[in-house]
Amino acid sequence: MSIVLAILKWIGIVLGGILGLLLILVALFFLVPVRYHAVFESKDGKILYSFRFSWLLRLLSLRKKKTSDAIRLYVLGIPIRNLSEGKKDGKKKKEKPKSFGQIKEQEGEQAEEQAEEKVIEPQKEQKKVQKKEDGLRKKKSVFRNKKKKPKKKRFSFGKVSSIISIVREAESKVALRRLRGEIVRLIRYLSPNRIKGRFLIGTGDPASTGLLFGGISLLPFAYQKGIKISPDFDEKVFEADGYMKGRIRMLYLIRLIIRIYRDKELRMLWDNINQVNKKEAA
Repeated sequence: MSIVLAILKWIGIVLGGILGLLLILVALFFLVPVRYHAVFESKDGKILYSFRFSWLLRLLSLRKKKTSDAIRLYVLGIPIRNLSEGKKDGKKKKEKPKSFGQIKEQEGEQAEEQAEEKVIEPQKEQKKVQKKEDGLRKKKSVFRNKKKKPKKKRFSFGKVSSIISIVREAESKVALRRLRGEIVRLIRYLSPNRIKGRFLIGTGDPASTGLLFGGISLLPFAYQKGIKISPDFDEKVFEADGYMKGRIRMLYLIRLIIRIYRDKELRMLWDNINQVNKKEAA
């Protein structure tokens, strides 16, 4: 009996250790932030950039270098997989010189093939004629079936007007206001903690350059610390160099999803829009 209890004890210790390890990994996944770092610069009219997403002291990282389009996954600094869709150029193998006997065999095979082609040519012509007739019959049947099928509705003014009427309701306005607030907070959270950049922009025309910078002045990005944007009213030019750093915690994203899911007004708005879509589909 004591042996059985000892075995059960060790099984419980092992299972408890595995469960504790899983809990630690889940806690690390939610609490340890994913850090990102990006560098960009313009060179010879092209924009070169590199980035790195790392987690848990670079235990896992996703990287791209300036000199390459490949995006690689690293584990403990060791490249594991290339996630980009790059085509590998295969090297052509050098052909070995053929002997006199091989050349004679090839000539004999070519002569036999030519004799067979002369016999088979009339049969091929008959088959081509039959294929053309079958193709014409199939095209006629497809054309008739297309005529019978009803055309699908691509756009419905009734659907758009019903969605607009739903959005104009008081409850929908409250839901959209909350959704807009969540989106603004998400953008602020995802924005980099540290950013530095220098931009020199010119269109070659003073009037259009002035209009462009008038639009840029309306963006909050232009007034961040470390950002310097200069106009060039004489030449057409675009120069840029800088870097940005930031971090993202999965816990914030999970809480955001839960808040949106538990919001009754947002769910009602989504259900109403789905009902309109189902009515139009029916």
